Formats: sequence, structure tokens, C-alpha cells
Amino acid sequence: MITSSPTEFLRVGRISALNMYPVYHHLELVGGPEFVFTDGLPTTLNHAVTNGDLDVSAMSSIAYARHAAELELVPVACISATGAVDSILVFSQAPLEGIRSVAVTPHSATSVALLRVLLGPGPLFGPLTTSPREALRDNDAVLLIADEALSGGRNPFTDYVFDLGELWRARTGLPMVFAVWAARADLAPAQREILGDLRQLLTDAQEYYVRDPEAVVRAAAERFPFPPDFIAAYFRRLGYGFGADERAGLNEFLRLAREAGQLGHVPEPLAA
Repeated sequence: MITSSPTEFLRVGRISALNMYPVYHHLELVGGPEFVFTDGLPTTLNHAVTNGDLDVSAMSSIAYARHAAELELVPVACISATGAVDSILVFSQAPLEGIRSVAVTPHSATSVALLRVLLGPGPLFGPLTTSPREALRDNDAVLLIADEALSGGRNPFTDYVFDLGELWRARTGLPMVFAVWAARADLAPAQREILGDLRQLLTDAQEYYVRDPEAVVRAAAERFPFPPDFIAAYFRRLGYGFGADERAGLNEFLRLAREAGQLGHVPEPLAA
């Protein structure tokens, strides 16, 4: 754990998956020593922010909502999809209506809550503690995210594969916001100044990617085990801005998550 004065830098969570690379690529290029990055998958970063081990991060939308009283939204960026997302997949041995049990990834809070919204209260959810193929011996389906889901989607190992982004779009007609940026509400004044810089960099990152997506794809291909054409197509499915449509999608997801027993209290609706 970092022991230097917390007012000199901002501890920033960095999702260690391909989906956030268009944003983090720019932060790496231009971010100075005032940003100290910690890599991890969403649930790890969620806990680090809520426990005070990180100051700000992209974090699961449902985790933000569950801790909204102690956090503040950084409303300039998110991870969203307006349809199939390719990296949040259910691999199933049964059709959707026939799924009775699912081994769910331990790495994503939003995806698990979304799956409960989509499937309803019937199917049993248990933790995925073995390989997906082993888990299918005792479950009808497995829920995978991020690079593991991308790899499975390229080489499916079940008869049915369901994309949660696509299912959400079919149900609501809205974008699905999988992650938002949030900071601790108790930041020191000097950290708040750095947070302002981060907000601008998050906006700049989106503009940089739009101007030169090929450069980001090439850099990503050097880090992740996927070919450039595949990465480019995947990035086109994702959105990083946080506009009116994304706010409406997030509000609807949180409302339905509350109805499904996944959220105790819905934060104040986000202005569209």
C-alpha cells in the first residue's frame, strides 16, 4: 500500500482488460507522476476504491450505485455498448429460457446483476471457481467477461452463446453502461485539483481515439493476444462518452437492478 503523502498524487485504478485500452492508452502517453496506476479487474478495483486503497477508478456501474453515498461520479466517461459487446457472454448448454444454473465470473459485479435482471429470479447463480468447461459439468451455463469472454467467443465451447449487451438492447432499446468513473468523496483539496486534470484527460482520450483509432489498435495488439482486425472491430462496439443516452440507460439498469433485488437503493437519477 502507498505510504507517501496522499495529497501529492491520485491513485487511479486501471482495468487490465482490452475494453478500456482506448482510454488508458492516452493516459499512459500524457499522464504525469501525479497519477499512480493500479491494474486489476473490475471487482478488485471496486473494492479498492470503496476500501480507500484507490482514489478513483473506472468501476462496475452496480458497485458505484451500491456505494454512491461515499463516492462521486466523474461524469465524463464510461464503458457502454448499444448492442452486442462481445466481451460479456453467457456460454450455455441450454437455450436462454432453459437455463437453471449459472457459474458466474468473480471479476464483474455489473454483469452478474445484469444477468439476474435478464434471466429473472429462477436460475441459481454460483461462483465460477474452476475452468469454464469444468463448471459446465454441474451448471447449465457460465458467465465470462473481458478477454476470457473474447477468447471464448472466437472459439465457442457450448451450443449457445448469449451476449448480454445484445439482450439488454433488445429488452430496453437503450445503451448498457457497464462501468462508470467514480472517485471517493473524501479526497483532499490537492487531490481534487488532480481529479480535475483527470477529468480533462478522460475527455481528451476519447477525442484522441476518434482522431486516430488505428494508432490505438496497433498499440493494443502489442499488449493483448488478439489480431488488429479483431481489436478494431471490438472497439467499434464500445462507447466511452457519457451522454444523455448513456445516462438514460444507466438509470434504467439501476431501476431494474433494484426490482431484481440487486440494489438496495437507487441513487438520484442522472440528468439526461
